[in-house]
Amino acid sequence: MLALRLARGGRPLVQLRRLLVAAASAGTGFLMLCTLGYALGHPEASTAARLRLAWCLVPLAATVHFAVAVARSDPGTKPRSGLSAVGLGPARLSLLAAISTAVACTLGSTLALFFFLHLRGDLSGLPFDGAARHLLAADRPLPLAAVLTLLTFVPLAASGASALVLRPRTTQAAKPGHAATDEQEEPFAEPSPAPTGLPWGVALLAAGLAVETYAARARGGDGPPMPGGLGGSSTGVLAGWALTALGLAFAGPALTHLCGRALQAVRPGAVRLLAGRVLQEEAQRIGR
Repeated sequence: MLALRLARGGRPLVQLRRLLVAAASAGTGFLMLCTLGYALGHPEASTAARLRLAWCLVPLAATVHFAVAVARSDPGTKPRSGLSAVGLGPARLSLLAAISTAVACTLGSTLALFFFLHLRGDLSGLPFDGAARHLLAADRPLPLAAVLTLLTFVPLAASGASALVLRPRTTQAAKPGHAATDEQEEPFAEPSPAPTGLPWGVALLAAGLAVETYAARARGGDGPPMPGGLGGSSTGVLAGWALTALGLAFAGPALTHLCGRALQAVRPGAVRLLAGRVLQEEAQRIGR
């Protein structure tokens, strides 16, 4: 109940971020349910069904990462003297953040289930009723255990990752006769040095684009099987995509740090200085 009250009392921007988490969870849950519908409609194609489910790991990882980022930026997870006085230290606040994340993801999974049942034709009275009846195997009953497993995976993974990332860390061992408490936190870090991955990121990005261009112009060579009939991409193109994504991940922290510096350089006011400082300090974490 306390987690719900803290979530309800957030600012509109905080509520918008939570709604975005719910939307991401709804999209991932709907993809998993569509994979289940494909498996029910094509019982002979078990390999293709497993391949579709494996491709769902990419949006699942993105949803969990986004949920953790939103939980870290939630003002309700920041320690306060008033909350610490009533027993809500960093450990309790991290638990509340995990519960809030689970509530948002559960809301998204519920919306995904309603939309999935509506497209199958199991729920009537709305537009597009039964529009995907043939694609989602409406003539076969849904296994309740499989549906619940797929829908609870995103909330459990997101809340567990949020609790793991936001757990309090002690900076020193407890002295003899004094037990360590969860109130011990890391001291405020100085303005961190600029990340050094920009040259490697640019090099990997250029290599990935070069590999993609060369592989796209080359003829022949079938690629690995992909869901939905997307088998036209060769292995070289997929390797170029991987190099490009890796290059962006390496260059992201440095670019974020440079954005923070540029934000403070042009008409530096109080808000710009604070925003640029935050970007520089959090560049390594949010840049990727």
